[in-house]
Amino acid sequence: YLTADSRELLISSLNEADLAIVFQIHTAGGYFEDNNNYVYCGSYDVQDHQQDFAKQLVECIQLIDEVRQGGRINVHAGVDAWNQQQATGFLKFCLNQIEQHAKSKNITVTFETHRQRLFGSPFQTRDLLSSSSSAAAPPLSSLRLNADLSHWYCACERVFDETEERDKTWWPELVSTVVAPRCEYIHARLGWAQGPQLADPSAPECQSDVALQLKVWKTLVEAQFARQDDSSNNNKAATVYASPEYGPPPYLPVQPHTQEPVASLSEAVAYTKKLLEDLLASMVK
Repeated sequence: YLTADSRELLISSLNEADLAIVFQIHTAGGYFEDNNNYVYCGSYDVQDHQQDFAKQLVECIQLIDEVRQGGRINVHAGVDAWNQQQATGFLKFCLNQIEQHAKSKNITVTFETHRQRLFGSPFQTRDLLSSSSSAAAPPLSSLRLNADLSHWYCACERVFDETEERDKTWWPELVSTVVAPRCEYIHARLGWAQGPQLADPSAPECQSDVALQLKVWKTLVEAQFARQDDSSNNNKAATVYASPEYGPPPYLPVQPHTQEPVASLSEAVAYTKKLLEDLLASMVK
């Protein structure tokens, strides 16, 4: 939905600031209706999502080509209600499009673990991507994830804890064998059992949840470091992609009637950014 003027402004602003960019694809959505309402997902038909992904992928690549520092693409893909056959067929189509259009340009495309979408729960993700799943055989082996695990904590109504009986038999294995090997981006937003975003993650009552999520982020970062060590990196410094991706209301809770935010969005971002910086610093010493 970029106009010619806004497209030029976006590209020139990025190049003037010497910044790269992460573009976002919402399959079968990502546009405004005539009444200016944003459509997040306007169709549940697999073919519509395939056509939309192909169109938006090419548009994003064309824009990245104009950004001096380049960029990457993140995808909210498909519909959580699809069955296994529909989901795998769609993902195979997407990976084929990535192979044709993005791979030669070295543009990373990640699929986000986001509610409403194909990777909206850990169990659906496991069924699609685990090595024991027929779906994850070679056709889906190249799929890369953006781990926004706050959505899983909200959807399953708990921050997973490998020391708890209900989680210890599956959660560590899922992180180490399914998520970490594929994770190329982290949406580092701290969630909780009743929502995808802690209003104030610095609050004392949040610290047990914060500690559990930091432990998972460390595992994901270690996997990114290991992959870069194993590749031909020419002794370059390792690069990790993570964003303290907090949102305004309705992600940020508000007071009834007044709609005033219950906490500071900028302070939540700054606090989590500092946690990430400290985590990375502790890992490279």
